[in-house]
Amino acid sequence: MKLQRLKAAALALATVVLLTGCETMPQAGGSGGLNVLSSALGGGSGGGSRVGGVMDVFQGVSTAFKDYSPEEQRAMGHDFASVLVGARPLLRNDAVQRYVNQVGWWVAAQAEKPKDKDGKDIQFAWRFGVLDSDAVNAYATPGGFVFITWGLMQRLKSEAELAGVLGHEIAHVTRGHYLSALKKGGVAQAAGGALQARGGSNALVNTAMVNFAKNLYSKGLDQSDEFDADRQGVLYAARAGYAPIGLPTVLNMYAATGSKADVSYSLLFSTHPAPKDRLDKLQPFMTSKFSTAASVSNEARYEAIRRLLPTK
Repeated sequence: MKLQRLKAAALALATVVLLTGCETMPQAGGSGGLNVLSSALGGGSGGGSRVGGVMDVFQGVSTAFKDYSPEEQRAMGHDFASVLVGARPLLRNDAVQRYVNQVGWWVAAQAEKPKDKDGKDIQFAWRFGVLDSDAVNAYATPGGFVFITWGLMQRLKSEAELAGVLGHEIAHVTRGHYLSALKKGGVAQAAGGALQARGGSNALVNTAMVNFAKNLYSKGLDQSDEFDADRQGVLYAARAGYAPIGLPTVLNMYAATGSKADVSYSLLFSTHPAPKDRLDKLQPFMTSKFSTAASVSNEARYEAIRRLLPTK
């Protein structure tokens, strides 16, 4: 059943890919354990544009990329995505899915490409999806799946804010944060569509991978990885031509409206540093890097999509 659901999700995302044109984003003239997860959900380097002096590429990309081939990362990404889509399916709205893919692909195009063990650029097969959940959260997987809930989208006010959120999740992929977590978690090395554990069967290893993903999404990544993804997410969005204040604005919204006691925010707050801490870490970066960055927000275009989202 889980495999069928993931295949359906992949088909839906493939349909979005076929429907999505090659629109450049942003357009000029814009107006400025599984039970735990399920419950919470319910309640490069090259090729990217460079905006106004936003040229810096942070060092320290995970060495874990050298341990996993692109094919192995994609296989792990499917396992991770099965956990997310198994908890909540994709929202049935082609226009919303198409729009998020357009913004996501454009932001992802600005990210640096890490190297594999042979020194070749890793080309991610980026796929973006909106989960049918009123929770406030976003997720990524190895290999390039990125998901955002419609509950979070309802609370955003502009395309720049969406770009910042997606940039944060894209950074988790391009910076190898999930691969590092896999290594720290002692999960065996990947091969083909399953992991090859020493002395274990593929079925056992697939189960171990899915269980690891459930645990990771329930507990979260290291705080240092979240701070790193914030910085890179702002950078990617700014390179794409969006106002760099997008993600900090979202973090301010989290601080003003959310708490662990609110079921809509409970998983987000339990798996991420406090919004104030994230803002404090971002402040020096924001003041030093973006004095000449673009300021496109596209509020009107975003509002047109937001009206298509479900309401509580």
